[in-house]
Amino acid sequence: MNRIFLKLWIRLGLSFSFIFLSVNVFSQSFFGQPYNHIHDEKCASVHIEKIQEEALGIYGSREYFESWMSGKIEYNSKRPAIQQRLQNESRVIPVVVHVIHNGTGIGQGTNIPQSQIDAQIRTLNEDFRRQNADQNQTPAEFLSVAADANIEFVLAKVDPNGFPTTGVVRVQGTKSIYGIDDAAVISSISSWPPEDYLNIWVVPLSQPFIGYATFPISDLPGLNFAPSPVEFDGITVDYRYFGEGGSAVSSSRGRTATHEVGHYLGLRHIWGDANTGQDGCLVDDFVDDTPNQDADNNNCRINNPRFSCGSRDMTENYMDYSPDACMNLFTQGQVDRINVVLEFSPRRASLINNFATREPILADLDLSIEEIINPRDLICSNNIVPQITLLNRGINNINSARIQILLNDNIIETRDLTITLSTAESIDISFNTLTLAGDGQTEFKARIVQVNGGIDDNITNNELTTVPILQPEINLPFTLDLSESGNDWIIRNPDNSFTWERTTLPISGVNQNLLFIRHYEYESPGQLDFFISPSINLTNFPNAQLTFNLAHAPFENPSLSDILYVAVSTDCGNTFDIINPPYSKDRTFLQTSTPTLNEFIPTSNAQFRREILNLSAFSDFDNVRIAFITRNGYGNNIYLKDVEILSEETFNYKLDLNQLISPGPINNGSQQSEVIQLTNSGNLPVNGFLITRSTNGGNEQIFIARGQNIAVGTSTTIELPNSIVNTGVSRLEYFIENPNFDQNFGNSSNTTQFTVKNEATIRSPWRQNFDGTVSFLPWSAINVKTNTNTWKLTSLQSGSQNNAIVLESQDSRESNWFGSPMFDLSTSRQASIFYDLGAANQTENTVFKIMISQDGGVTYNEISRKTGSQINTVESVDFNPNTRENFRREFVNLSEYSGSGNTNVRVAFVVENGSQNNGDVFLDNIELFLSANEDPVDPGLGNTVIFPNPARDIFNIAFNFATYETVNIQIFSLTGALVQDIDYPNTLNQTYSFSSQLFSKGVFIVKITSNSITETRKLIIH
Repeated sequence: MNRIFLKLWIRLGLSFSFIFLSVNVFSQSFFGQPYNHIHDEKCASVHIEKIQEEALGIYGSREYFESWMSGKIEYNSKRPAIQQRLQNESRVIPVVVHVIHNGTGIGQGTNIPQSQIDAQIRTLNEDFRRQNADQNQTPAEFLSVAADANIEFVLAKVDPNGFPTTGVVRVQGTKSIYGIDDAAVISSISSWPPEDYLNIWVVPLSQPFIGYATFPISDLPGLNFAPSPVEFDGITVDYRYFGEGGSAVSSSRGRTATHEVGHYLGLRHIWGDANTGQDGCLVDDFVDDTPNQDADNNNCRINNPRFSCGSRDMTENYMDYSPDACMNLFTQGQVDRINVVLEFSPRRASLINNFATREPILADLDLSIEEIINPRDLICSNNIVPQITLLNRGINNINSARIQILLNDNIIETRDLTITLSTAESIDISFNTLTLAGDGQTEFKARIVQVNGGIDDNITNNELTTVPILQPEINLPFTLDLSESGNDWIIRNPDNSFTWERTTLPISGVNQNLLFIRHYEYESPGQLDFFISPSINLTNFPNAQLTFNLAHAPFENPSLSDILYVAVSTDCGNTFDIINPPYSKDRTFLQTSTPTLNEFIPTSNAQFRREILNLSAFSDFDNVRIAFITRNGYGNNIYLKDVEILSEETFNYKLDLNQLISPGPINNGSQQSEVIQLTNSGNLPVNGFLITRSTNGGNEQIFIARGQNIAVGTSTTIELPNSIVNTGVSRLEYFIENPNFDQNFGNSSNTTQFTVKNEATIRSPWRQNFDGTVSFLPWSAINVKTNTNTWKLTSLQSGSQNNAIVLESQDSRESNWFGSPMFDLSTSRQASIFYDLGAANQTENTVFKIMISQDGGVTYNEISRKTGSQINTVESVDFNPNTRENFRREFVNLSEYSGSGNTNVRVAFVVENGSQNNGDVFLDNIELFLSANEDPVDPGLGNTVIFPNPARDIFNIAFNFATYETVNIQIFSLTGALVQDIDYPNTLNQTYSFSSQLFSKGVFIVKITSNSITETRKLIIH
């Protein structure tokens, strides 16, 4: 097998690398009126292809299929025998129509009538044989390439059990309407084997989609397996666009199914499905005789042709989005592709003219043993009651039968039965209790000897055998000794090829016993291999835990993925549920070491990861078996060691998602990433996990994180690409799941945080006293956890203009921020903030802190903190904000954050960890100074003062204006000479300093002029 190499890793920040898992849903806008049957609203097959590619890797991808397809077309063209067969033999495909309805009667609504189904089969046959009545509408320039695909469709005549059928299954669904992501749900309601039937599901689909199909998969040497998702292989069509008449819309002629069957048989949309931003003329549908087309078509173009890419568009092709009445051809190139698929592709080649296309031939007398219910190959007790299922597969009724059971071909019991079984009816038959050795050396056989007093017409299904084994019960706690080749664990190897085996390897310099399976050389993808435990009684151990160390380096090709299941059997080990097992990991979750092109053989304990599986869900069972099951994906070897079953849950993986570190709750939106803090609160180190993000209620994005170990009890941060683009408030939800890819319940963590984008700026210095306004904008307030009950404006006295802001409601989980606009401190070497704080009755856990940001709020540093009683400004239980003496003037030095480069500074006042019993917290008169004097001279509002006066070395002129003003300062000598003349724009609360060395000793006159004051003062300099 040729190994094909692909890598898809996204490395994002810090010590973790991420893979982005989310998928954008493929959709198209709806054009035209409802039910105008234009195909723009129709086809979701591109979305299904994306799901298929996710599930299968490169083998489900467009690139791989097209490479395979081109080679096979050439192969067919060089072989006359194949060409002759394709041209001359009638190719019939059996169809089963699954009508998934809403409980209405036949012929009503979603439970479409038989006539509508018959009309659809007729349309498929006409379109694929080019016998459609509207073939005369094919434009003259396309007549030479229009082709008969030589395919016919027939409702299946034989069901999967070999009995006659109408080919129609009617089942009431589990939903009233289905989306394109419900393909697996739909097929779980009703499905027949896709290797024998074309499954067509007719359902109520949610708009804008009215149909989709799965694409075929290639079958090259070495890849001769069917890797596509068997669960939903077929086509799905909305009931209103299936066939004609009945519940179909008036414009439907059944071409939706024609289009989807085209996909099912390997055809692409005729315009090639160009991605957004791509030049459609450069994207092909891989068919030579269909002209390039830049986009899909939604209108009837028979009399109004459309031209693109230098030629007429073939809008009449069934693989465009034209209305039903305007589609009428496949081309020879498209038929060539279909021929390749029907010749070579799994679950397509097996359809042609198979048994389901012919009436079944039933024997007159045919009684079969369908199943040995008991004993199977694994038994729970030596004493068993044999039980089998009989099925009438013949035409005649069965009235009597003679059945024998044998041990090692010795007859143990013969029973003559009087029964009444019509065709397709079954019955379970029990026998007398048997005691078996359970040593794996005894063959149990059930045999039909006689039917209706004679010999059965078909004796090939008259016998079934099992070889029962009774494993001993193991006691907990249990440690598997891999040095013993004869322990009681059982290996099941269905294909008798590579399977589980024991080995000894030097791991970190010490020889260790391991269990492994050689998937690197195992060329049978899809095969299952079992390593099954003896019986375990879990009723006395309600919290038992399985633990083992795992090592696996995936092969360096994302499409080659092995799977390890740990499944639990409650029927003595005969069946294990691998559809919903408690442990299921593919290459992504299995990986413990870097992917490699070489065979993986571990050498270090660091390449192993402890796996745990809590068994509490099975604590009601007194006889269970645990199995390690691998599904081969031709990837790389899987190693296990240190397998233990503990009597209690001992190990625990847990990560707590603490908070969003960056951007801050109030920011300017310039962040490039989102930084999240998390803590390892389990008892094992963690180096990988899933993180899911949703922004503003949008689609979830899932990332896989891998990196260095997060030690127990330690915290770290991780970075995700920025998703916040909204102006205003954004809601961010984060979920941490599967720490160390553990799949036990209860180890997830989540947080929701709100941020607000505030790009407003304010001049420095500034003052915010909240007076005379109904809003505190451009400041921002936000409750980080709930976006409710945060800081608000309040009037301190009824009828006055004196306001403050107040935080009334607090909660221990909440963090309430009140933040300034951005301001510039780059031109000042010093800065400080004064504010009035008022509070009472704050509990000891309450925190009041001031945060500062130098990058507009992307990151913050704490510069001041008070807790509990330190916050209180009065001793009383209640705080009265109308008494100014109850407020306390506070000072914070910002000089560390001033100077060159500090152009986007903002401050925020934060209260967190409060209590509902806390008193209110008030803030007022917040003021930024471009100085750092803790006890500044205040001339009073609207005034100015010169100090010291007389002066020796320096004198200062302080201002306190209500708003920004431009100030002119002139200094005159006593002779009238102008010594100094300076303008100071944007003056608010500044203090301007002057050196006395610039002046001679003596008396000077200082003239101060602004919009609100004109003053002359005497200045004495000693």
